[in-house]
Amino acid sequence: MLSDTEARQWLRLRQLRVQRARQALAQAQSEERQAVAAVEDREARIEQGRRLIVELAFHWGGAGSADMPRWVHQVQAHGEALGERLERDEYALLDERETLEQAQAEVQRRRAELARAQAREDAVDATLKDQRRQISQAREQQAELEAEDACRAVH
Repeated sequence: MLSDTEARQWLRLRQLRVQRARQALAQAQSEERQAVAAVEDREARIEQGRRLIVELAFHWGGAGSADMPRWVHQVQAHGEALGERLERDEYALLDERETLEQAQAEVQRRRAELARAQAREDAVDATLKDQRRQISQAREQQAELEAEDACRAVH
C-alpha cells in the first residue's frame, strides 16, 4: 500500500499530465484555427483573382475593345500577371490545405492523449479511493475485534 503522501503525489502527477494534455490540445486547436483562416483567406484571394481575369476579358472584349490596338501589350501583360498570381495562389492553397490536414490530425492526436491522461487520472483516483476504503474497513474490523476481545475479557 502507498503512504498518504505517495498517494497524493501520484494523483498530483496524473493531474499535471491531464493539465499538460489540455494545454497541448488548446495549442493544437489554435493552430488548426489559424490554418482554417489561411485556407479561407487564400480561397478568397483565388476567387478575387478569377473575377479580375473575367473583368479584364469582359472590359477589353466589350467597351474597351475600341482602344485595344493602343493597349494590347499592356492588357496582355496584365492578364498574364493576373494568371500567374492566380496560379501561385492555387499552389499555395494546396500547401495550406495540407497544413490544415496536419493541424486537424494533430488536434485528433491531442484529444486522444487527453482522453488517455484523463482515464489514467480517473484510474489513480479510483485506486486511491479503494485503498482508503480498504484502510477504513480494516480499521473498523480491528475495532470490532478489539470490542469483541474486550467483551470476552469482561465475561
